[in-house]
Amino acid sequence: MKNLVLLLLITLSFTIGLNAQYKPKNKKKQFYGNQRIQMPLYRWVTGDYARNGIQFSFGPTYTFTKTGVSEGEHSIISSSSGADSLLIYNQEAKGRLGAFVEIGMVHITKKPRKLLHYYDWGVGFKLYGGREITNTNVYDNRDTLIGSLEGEGKFYNGYLYGRFSAHNVFQINPHFFLDNALGVNLDYSIMRGNMEYDGYRAPTEQKFQEDLMAQLHYALGLGIKPYADKGFFFIPSIEVPFLGLHEWNGGTPAIHWFSSKYYPAMLRLKFVWLFKKDPNRCPPVEINSTDRQHIKNQKSK
Repeated sequence: MKNLVLLLLITLSFTIGLNAQYKPKNKKKQFYGNQRIQMPLYRWVTGDYARNGIQFSFGPTYTFTKTGVSEGEHSIISSSSGADSLLIYNQEAKGRLGAFVEIGMVHITKKPRKLLHYYDWGVGFKLYGGREITNTNVYDNRDTLIGSLEGEGKFYNGYLYGRFSAHNVFQINPHFFLDNALGVNLDYSIMRGNMEYDGYRAPTEQKFQEDLMAQLHYALGLGIKPYADKGFFFIPSIEVPFLGLHEWNGGTPAIHWFSSKYYPAMLRLKFVWLFKKDPNRCPPVEINSTDRQHIKNQKSK
């Protein structure tokens, strides 16, 4: 997780530096009717394209784990001889690659806003997995090593999910923008993973995640719009949950499985196609502030 956070900070610093070189000509024209290439990418909603569109996302998933090995010991007293044995074990959790696919819609806000520039939602399927490895040494009552035991547990959980995210856009130049998103996802397991060990498992407490998960997540991506006159752009991004709402485990977004915790992350590649406007639809009439106030005064009479 530390490496992932470091990567996000480096990306943010780099894009802020690039943004200092991008100075749009006219802030008002950016948002209303300016078809030039300097228009912010997320605001490309005039001309032939509407503010709504379809989005398709896919990519790999991965589960991060705490680094290092956890150690412990357990005593066993033989009922026949009365002699005791000592088990000294260590456990290590490892992440596994998975994948996801999603389809949904994008909705760009009608008016310029400081924080919310567009929002999107989607439904899909994702696969999270993990491994837990245990090595155990067995000692007799004279602290003599009499044997070693090994075991491993592996799982993949498959979730149907729904997601909603609100996005803020930070313009870099006419073809690139930094995309920040906060959102919520609701996941339901339709493919529950393996709960058994292959080999010996140390007598540690186990916890298995419930079928339903609800999380808050954050995503950081780089938006790319190849063509100024097309309603298409795509965004590669990193998405991680930062707060687990259900099942409640002190707020941790980790998936509990076996005796370990697995922190999920997604590398998302999202493609967006804005819908074309109806050519027979009359364009909206722009009203200046003086006329708008006059209309308001007439309504209040």
